[in-house]
Amino acid sequence: MSGQSALRIRFWGVRGSHPMPGRSTLRVGGNSSCVEISTSRHTLVFDGGTGIIGLGHDLLRRNGHGTVHIFFSHTHHDHIEGLRFFGPAYSADWTCHLYGRNNGRRTLKDVLVGAMDQCLFPVALSELAANLDIHDLGDEKRLRLGGQPPLVVHARHSEAHPKPGVVLYRTTQGDRSVVYATDVEAPRGGHQDVVKFARGADVLIHDAQYSEEEYDGEFNKVGWGHSTVRMAAEVARDAGVGQLLLYHHDPQHDDRFIRKLERAAQQIFPETQAAREGMEVVLD
Repeated sequence: MSGQSALRIRFWGVRGSHPMPGRSTLRVGGNSSCVEISTSRHTLVFDGGTGIIGLGHDLLRRNGHGTVHIFFSHTHHDHIEGLRFFGPAYSADWTCHLYGRNNGRRTLKDVLVGAMDQCLFPVALSELAANLDIHDLGDEKRLRLGGQPPLVVHARHSEAHPKPGVVLYRTTQGDRSVVYATDVEAPRGGHQDVVKFARGADVLIHDAQYSEEEYDGEFNKVGWGHSTVRMAAEVARDAGVGQLLLYHHDPQHDDRFIRKLERAAQQIFPETQAAREGMEVVLD
C-alpha cells in the first residue's frame, strides 16, 4: 500500500469512568476516552472524553481549518465530557460531523444540547461557531468517506453494554482495519457479536477495565458493561486479530497495576499492549 493509504492511530485518552491525573498515572495517562484514526485525507475521532481537548488543540495547530468526523460509542458522561472544550467546534473554519445512535427516547442532539445547558455550561450547542452536522447511525450503517482506496467506517449497535447499548466501529482502508470496541462486556466465551465484528482486524481496541477479582469478587461488577483483561484477550484470540490494545482503564489502576494486567493478558494473547496516552500505531 502507498503511504497515502496508511491508517494512523493515536490515543488521546485511555481512561474509563472519569479522568485520573496524578503521578501514579503518568505513564499510561489520566484523560478519559478518545482515539484518533487519521489518513492523509481524513480525521476520525472515536469518543469525546477529556482526551479530545488536547486533540482539538493539536488539530488547530496542524491545520487551522478542516473537517473532523467524531463517532460516539454511547453518550455516558466519560465519552462526551470533553466535547464542550474541543477547539475546532468554536471555529467557523471547521466542520464537525457528529455520529451516534438515538436511544429511542433522546437523540444524540438532545443529549449534547442537555450537556451544554446553561445550568451546566456557559456556551450552548447552538452557539458553537463550527458547522455541526449530527448523524443518527441507527442499528447499523456503513459510511464511505472517499479516498483511494476508500475509507469505510462500519458502525453496528451491540447489546454488550447495558441499555441503550453501545456502537462498535470498524474502520477499513484497503486491506487494513481497526476495530473500536469500548464499554463492552465479554463474559466467558466472548460476546459473540463483538467477536464476529472484530474477525481478522489488524488492531482491536477493546475495553479492559477490570481485573478478574474486581469483576466477580467482593465488589461484583458483573453486568456493569465492562470487560476484564482476560475477556479482552479471549475476544482477540477468538477473533484472530493481529494486535490487541487494552483500553478504558479503570481510574483506580495506576501504571504499575496496568502493567501487571498487561502481562496477564499477554499469557492468553501475546500480541497485547495496554493503550497509553500518546501511543501511536501506524498501519501502512
